[in-house]
Amino acid sequence: MNRCASVYLARAIAISTAVAASTGMAAGASAPEPFRISLEPSYFSGHFGSAHVFRVYDLPLSVIYRKSRLRVRVELPYVAIAGAGRISGGTVLRGGHHPHFRSGVGDLWVSAQYRLCPAAGMRPSISPLIKIKIPLASRHQGLGTGKADAEFGGRFEWRIANHIFPYLALGYRINGRAHRLKLRNAVTYQVGASVVLAHQQYVTAVFIGHSAFQRHVGPTNSVVLAYNVSLTPVWGFETYFDRGLSPNSPAIGVGLGITAGF
Repeated sequence: MNRCASVYLARAIAISTAVAASTGMAAGASAPEPFRISLEPSYFSGHFGSAHVFRVYDLPLSVIYRKSRLRVRVELPYVAIAGAGRISGGTVLRGGHHPHFRSGVGDLWVSAQYRLCPAAGMRPSISPLIKIKIPLASRHQGLGTGKADAEFGGRFEWRIANHIFPYLALGYRINGRAHRLKLRNAVTYQVGASVVLAHQQYVTAVFIGHSAFQRHVGPTNSVVLAYNVSLTPVWGFETYFDRGLSPNSPAIGVGLGITAGF
């Protein structure tokens, strides 16, 4: 059996969603345009539970549609990896590949969430969500598993004096049964909060992780710290740092994001 070490990559999709959903005022949220486009380069490095360093270079391009309580995101990354293993939907799977450098188009992710009710007092807003992975990445190069995945869950978000916005997200990920990988389904989780620093400036701290994707491998947990600013009603910028808390997490991860409304 291949040994698996996984990371629920925290890149800007997690931070953008946390800030935008929690505050309704994240970078560019004041823009009237229903569509936003986002480019979010990131880098992750670590042993991921193995004896060798594994590096991931990720360049996801996303289009986000927002209307009333609905939010839909379509993301297609270009990925490059160095190290013995493969990746799939933000997960590093050990074994089966030589440690050479390879790159290509990653898997397409489509996600949607709908806010059933807004936050009021101690009552959080509630937003069911769904994510679907369409397998476009090359299985031969180790850029994917060649199988579709899905995740179902929900987000719960609070407002404290319009300056602090805690949130909790829970999900259940169904991994496609790829040949020889013997992947398990997993519980995903995020616990975080966004704080208003100044007008249109926010800092977000997130504890993010998931249960084991394979037997005999522990859960993956990381802490992410992000800064987000609205430069204009159309343009936004964010940057973040990821620090792994478990052997199967990246040692470090860094990224930034640029968004624009249209």
